[in-house]
Amino acid sequence: MGDSNLTDLRKQCLSSLYSCTENISKYLDVERSSEFEKMKSHVKEYCLMEAQEQVAAQALEKAKGEIDASNVDSLDTKFESNLRIMAKNNLAVDRHPYMLEFKTHVEKAMQSAKSNIDDSDIAITESQTIYNDPFTKKSIEDPVRNSMCGHIYEKEVIMKIIQKNKKGIKCPVAGCGNRNLIKAKHLISDDELKFRMTLTHHSTMVQERSIMELND
Repeated sequence: MGDSNLTDLRKQCLSSLYSCTENISKYLDVERSSEFEKMKSHVKEYCLMEAQEQVAAQALEKAKGEIDASNVDSLDTKFESNLRIMAKNNLAVDRHPYMLEFKTHVEKAMQSAKSNIDDSDIAITESQTIYNDPFTKKSIEDPVRNSMCGHIYEKEVIMKIIQKNKKGIKCPVAGCGNRNLIKAKHLISDDELKFRMTLTHHSTMVQERSIMELND
């Protein structure tokens, strides 16, 4: 196999290692660090292989100068020894392009994994949130969102309040910076929130039913 073919094969192997970083970050927790160290050692070997290719000719000449005609059989041994020594001396592993690329992939994989965890936490928190109408303090069943400030109201409640208060009323949520009076045209149906609330309600019912069955 030619040198160019070996180089291409090495790069393919490295590419496979780089791709594994995302799966390690995503699916491993306790073993993550040890697996990354194993991968790092493999990348280091590939760095060494490339360094050996670059000093092979020099290592061979040095080996020839260290043996005599009566000891030709030791040429391979001397060559291999010089090759590894010279490669290591000329190799700065931490600054090698292969190692720098590996570290970049690890960082991206860790950031991606953290982002997925954060998104999951947000989704869980939102699904467990109980939205109460700021006017009645009761759980909202048919939510509408105030497009001017983003706060949620019970549709039937806010529509009745708007009809009764001809002078208008401001958003009652504490700390709301919206100074505009609430108008019907500002209210939009929040179907996504309504769906999440339905899931939360269903989940609560299932939990309550399970608790009752355990008590029985």
